Amino acid sequence: MKGSGAIFKGVKKWILASAAVFFVFMEIPLGAAEVYSFVDGAGVVHFSNVPTDQRYRPFSPGTAPVQSRASLLSTLNRIAREQGVDPALVRAVIKAESDFNPDAISQLGAQGLMQLMPLTSINLSVQNPFDPEENISGGVRYLKYLLNLFHQDFSLALAAYHAGENLVLKVGGIPPIESTQQYVQRVLKFYRRYRAAAAPPRRTVGIHGEPLLTNRPERPAEPSIQRIRMD
Repeated sequence: MKGSGAIFKGVKKWILASAAVFFVFMEIPLGAAEVYSFVDGAGVVHFSNVPTDQRYRPFSPGTAPVQSRASLLSTLNRIAREQGVDPALVRAVIKAESDFNPDAISQLGAQGLMQLMPLTSINLSVQNPFDPEENISGGVRYLKYLLNLFHQDFSLALAAYHAGENLVLKVGGIPPIESTQQYVQRVLKFYRRYRAAAAPPRRTVGIHGEPLLTNRPERPAEPSIQRIRMD
């Protein structure tokens, strides 16, 4: 199967990483410093007994230092609801910013899932921007601030998230910067997708007049749409 190679590759990588840790442990005397690990954006596992990178976490043999997508979404949904921000919008921002990579670092130095700049992290009291919960919590609080500042206008809030609130206030709209304009459209596209996926299914009619059940009634019938039984 097509997916089996990727699964085997991931298992093989973890086996090799675990074997490497075994030899690391063999060379570290009893009572030596604790071993730390993290997985970077390329899937490479790093180990050290001197955690100079914020992404390092204490390593326990037999457990992978990777947070699952399901766990990230659960954390995202919880924090977004606590802050009163649409979880679909937060998910769209994370998708556009880091593609759900907690260790992402941009060329400009933005860090983590919601790509917080170091100064922004300090202002939001985010001590470790590579910690998913801290990063999402800080990012959602900042996004909520921008939504309130721009009276719940998603486009302006997203433009401010990308280019800075002062520039958006100065020009009175989305700045004429191609990357910012593309960013706003990209996030809104993801938002519509996630929002629709979370919507309750509705009864509608397919392109051939057949009754259908879908959460995307504005779209033509697709093979994945479930037919309604009429009996």
